[in-house]
Amino acid sequence: MILARLALRNVMRNRRRTILTLLVVIAGFMSLSLAGGFMAQTFDGLSQAAIRGGIGHIQLLHPQALEGDEGQSLEFSISDGEALASRLREDSAIAEVLPRIQFMGLISNGPKSVAFLGSGVDPVREPQFMAVLDSLKDGSKAKGGAGSRWLSTSSGSRDVILGVGLAKSLGATVGSSLTLMSTNKDGGLNALDVEVVGLQDMGLRELNDRVLTVSLDTAAALVDAGPTRSRLSILLKQPEDTARELPRIQALAGKAVQAFPWFELASFYKQVKLLYLAIFGFMGLVLFLVVLLATANTLLMSVMERVREFGTLRAMGLQAWQLTSLLQWEGALLGLCGSGLGLILTLVFRLAVNALHLQMPSPPGTSHGYELNIHFVPMVYLCVFIGLQLTLQFSALFPGFKAAKLRIVEALRHV
Repeated sequence: MILARLALRNVMRNRRRTILTLLVVIAGFMSLSLAGGFMAQTFDGLSQAAIRGGIGHIQLLHPQALEGDEGQSLEFSISDGEALASRLREDSAIAEVLPRIQFMGLISNGPKSVAFLGSGVDPVREPQFMAVLDSLKDGSKAKGGAGSRWLSTSSGSRDVILGVGLAKSLGATVGSSLTLMSTNKDGGLNALDVEVVGLQDMGLRELNDRVLTVSLDTAAALVDAGPTRSRLSILLKQPEDTARELPRIQALAGKAVQAFPWFELASFYKQVKLLYLAIFGFMGLVLFLVVLLATANTLLMSVMERVREFGTLRAMGLQAWQLTSLLQWEGALLGLCGSGLGLILTLVFRLAVNALHLQMPSPPGTSHGYELNIHFVPMVYLCVFIGLQLTLQFSALFPGFKAAKLRIVEALRHV
């Protein structure tokens, strides 16, 4: 502990230099911690958008469904989809199974026809587990019409919810009558008259320009699906168990289908995550070099100013390795003080920013922004602390080796 006390006195001796070094450490801690919290918010938002946007925690597909384009509707589908969904709902780990029918075709208002990507969903179960109601817009209230509503649960209704971009291209509003045209599973052309009951904003312009949602009954009638389903979206009671439950659910479902976790199907989430991790890594490397050079400069200047002091310590019996340890202690104290102050300032800054409810601009390709909310992630704080501490310990090595090589006689007569 003698070395620790000496290190503390030496750190406090030149306060101006120590304060400048601490400011560098504090800035590094705050930058990395706040960036990690912002990334955590982004990842959490994207994951929830993917899961509650229709993928679920696990999705069951035909083994060839992701390999290429379907030549006709339900070419690669689950033939006994409804029966399989009913069987899986009995499993204790599964909260719900949502069957889906994916299809494509043309939607027409008479003079104009536009290509669409359609989804047939269960109008009762879907709003209970997916964020479909959150995406509904106000419809045609500005023109005196009715507002958007969800799909009717009655079996005879022919309701459709359009993406806002698709509705705009057709000049359609809530209450408009349109015609859906698509091929059935045998390749024949079929058409169905539908009524627009709502408009939805999916968050991505490309989806808003093409997407529409109907009930399973409507989709089944249009493509002659019967009990066949394109995919089954599984919601788990414990979302954190997705990776562990995947092989067991695959075994329950059988070899006729293939189970995929949500993070393999959410391509936008994977791309953004890789981009952010690359940015975070580059930022960490830059801050590592800044902290390394600043701390090494501080300790090296300290060594050059204390040559006679080190010579006296050596003459009194202090070993060369103990001088190196002394500089290591000084680096450790700078790291502890800087990280501690950085932690306090980071928490205060985070609370202040979150309290302001700042609105971020819409990212490229999206239709709306989001509220900035920097998450508190203890693991990020711990990793930043360890990284900065190791950086400071590493930066103290060269000054420590230089101090250890000083000769006692030359050091004592140094001016």
